[in-house]
Amino acid sequence: MTTRTLRKLQFLLLTFLVSTVAILGMSAAGGKVLPPEPAGSGARPAAASAAPPADTPSTQEKPKVTPAQRGDTRELPVPRRDLTAPGLMAIPDIVERANDAVVNIRATEIIRPGSRGPRRSNPQDPFEFFFPRPDNPRQPRGQEQEDDDQRQDSGGSGFIVTDDGYVLTNYHVIEDADKVVVQLSEENKSYDATVVGTDPTTDLALLKITATRKLATIPLGDSDQVRVGEWVVAIGNPLAYDHTVTVGVVSAKGRKLAGLSRDVSLDNYIQTDAAINRGNSGGPLMNLRGEAVGINSAISVAGQGISFAIPINMARDVMTQLRDKGRVSRGFLGVTIRDIQQELSPEDREYFKLEGRKGAFVNAVTRDQPAERAGVKPGDAIVSVDGQTLDGSDDLIRTISGKTPGAAVSLGIIRDGREKTLTAELMNRPDPSRGGEREETEEPPAAGSDRRLGVTVEDITPRTRQEYRIDDDLSGVVITRVSQVSDAWEKGLREGDVIVEVNRQQVGSVDSYRAIVEKLKPGDIMALYVATPGVDVKRFVTLRVGEE
Repeated sequence: MTTRTLRKLQFLLLTFLVSTVAILGMSAAGGKVLPPEPAGSGARPAAASAAPPADTPSTQEKPKVTPAQRGDTRELPVPRRDLTAPGLMAIPDIVERANDAVVNIRATEIIRPGSRGPRRSNPQDPFEFFFPRPDNPRQPRGQEQEDDDQRQDSGGSGFIVTDDGYVLTNYHVIEDADKVVVQLSEENKSYDATVVGTDPTTDLALLKITATRKLATIPLGDSDQVRVGEWVVAIGNPLAYDHTVTVGVVSAKGRKLAGLSRDVSLDNYIQTDAAINRGNSGGPLMNLRGEAVGINSAISVAGQGISFAIPINMARDVMTQLRDKGRVSRGFLGVTIRDIQQELSPEDREYFKLEGRKGAFVNAVTRDQPAERAGVKPGDAIVSVDGQTLDGSDDLIRTISGKTPGAAVSLGIIRDGREKTLTAELMNRPDPSRGGEREETEEPPAAGSDRRLGVTVEDITPRTRQEYRIDDDLSGVVITRVSQVSDAWEKGLREGDVIVEVNRQQVGSVDSYRAIVEKLKPGDIMALYVATPGVDVKRFVTLRVGEE
């Protein structure tokens, strides 16, 4: 055997031995290839795993397998909800905390002989439910004793807001009641309640019961912070099913309920799809912090899943006044307004130089009331109160209503593009009223038609005053026809409306109306100050003059 051949055999033997050692090492390691541990990870070196350290019992558990993407082997703590924290809560926890503070209210009215008839269910008041009076078995039907006292029972919900027994509910739940009883669920006990005060305008009432211990309460939240889409919880006594819980979301905010409210200008309802029925009136609408953000008050009888709640911020202000004075006083200016951004057309904003402005546009000023005394005029725009910029017309209403009658307020206005500051002394807000007079006799009218505007006007005569119910103190020209394909029709002008001014100039006859209108050119913007007889509404309407 040559020296060269011997070296080849030695090389092959060495290669075989190295391969065998490598294979045996892999088998001892369980056949797995372990990646190198990252530096500083805290993992033990592979060589040290062959035997436990001297100070560790041999029965020690094997280390837990750690995901490859995380070098830190420490376990993360399981998050626990602290129900005492001001964070969000589970709905069952909200219900458990609130249930004892939600009450059942029973209101009884005594109908005495010769007095007004029993209180009837109002079709626009869908929450009231009435328990029928059982027939007297001793008395045949149709032979009731008309000289006997009768009772009318109604019911609803409420909730305790202070631990000494003040209860918030709806006015319509206890309206005209001679006796009010509040039943607590916690001890199944009833208390005679005192009506501390009511505010029919916002449909709120404050009751007081006297207990021998501190009562459970529901904290009041901030309804201004409620967001559309937020989950809410309602608790009440619908259809006499005590303490029914429903859940939904806030569907919208700032709703106005024309035809239901006593003063729609104060409406600011929260709309929700939480299931609400008769008997839920006065119960709380709560957020997921367990705070009352509204008082359930109305439902839509035309559709399911549409209900409305009074914002708790409004209720808080009313409650404070009711507790202190037993009634509510609100500041009042005496203006009819529209929202600059939402209700004025682009032509309106251009004509009155209000592009980019926010606030309330003044349609009309009531005679001998604070706004007129301060110098406010129709066509002005109120953009601030006491230096605070307004976001819109609703903001003006809430700001003025929240002030005390007799208080002096600084009004920032825009008139013809120029800013001014006026000071008004507020009066107490009166109930809304309507008016209208009629006369007779006849005179031949003088008609005026303008195809460019799409309206025909006539002089106001005794005949037209009677026909359109125009007040004696209202002067101008009356619209007798409006083309349905005109800008005037689109802007809401109708037969019977009275044009009082054209471009801020008074008109008392068709002749004076024509003298102004005939000077206008196609494309010009014309501002009409218009009154609608019978409903005490005045407003500006801007029209763009068309071609002949």
